[in-house]
Amino acid sequence: MRNGTAGGDVGGRGRLGRALAGCLVLISLAGCYVGYPEGEDIPEPRRPTSAPGERRLAAPETVAGFTKVTGGRPPQAELGPGTTINAYYRRPGIEPDDTDDFSRVLAAEVEGGAAQAERAKERMLDLVGGDLFSETGREEPGPLGGVSSCGFHGVPEDGDVVCAWSDADTAGVITLPGAANTEAGLADVVPLFVAMRHDLVQ
Repeated sequence: MRNGTAGGDVGGRGRLGRALAGCLVLISLAGCYVGYPEGEDIPEPRRPTSAPGERRLAAPETVAGFTKVTGGRPPQAELGPGTTINAYYRRPGIEPDDTDDFSRVLAAEVEGGAAQAERAKERMLDLVGGDLFSETGREEPGPLGGVSSCGFHGVPEDGDVVCAWSDADTAGVITLPGAANTEAGLADVVPLFVAMRHDLVQ
């Protein structure tokens, strides 16, 4: 159902158009843009410190202002033989017991170049149920390069977003519950995702 590298989905795009049309009606009535993160400035992505081919993953305690959750464990995921990340993070204002609002980070170091990393990214998208009806940000991967994309997880009115990246060294997926429910809002999420990725890839 994903477009882009996974192939187009005419039916998915049709559902997206109908959902966005409904969202525009809601905007006229009560407002439909979720906004994310609420009241927080998005950190600027740091410049990469390692050259391509030498980059490694880390799971720091904070990622672009998100705090790593130590009390909750995500579902197990087989991500490969190298260094991997499978963790929850919560944005400012989200309480430790608000598990539905946690962001999940799946990432893996990959050998075999960009093509293998792209396949790893697709597997991770499948693990989080990330059927992206539309994608944005493919031309904005940030200083780390590679390929990046963000899209709605399910239908736009739910506000849930999934972002993903792949490059020569790593691949990863980040879920962002309640991040945006319009195409404009989806585009606004891209800088946050880029900043998160740059804290995860060293």
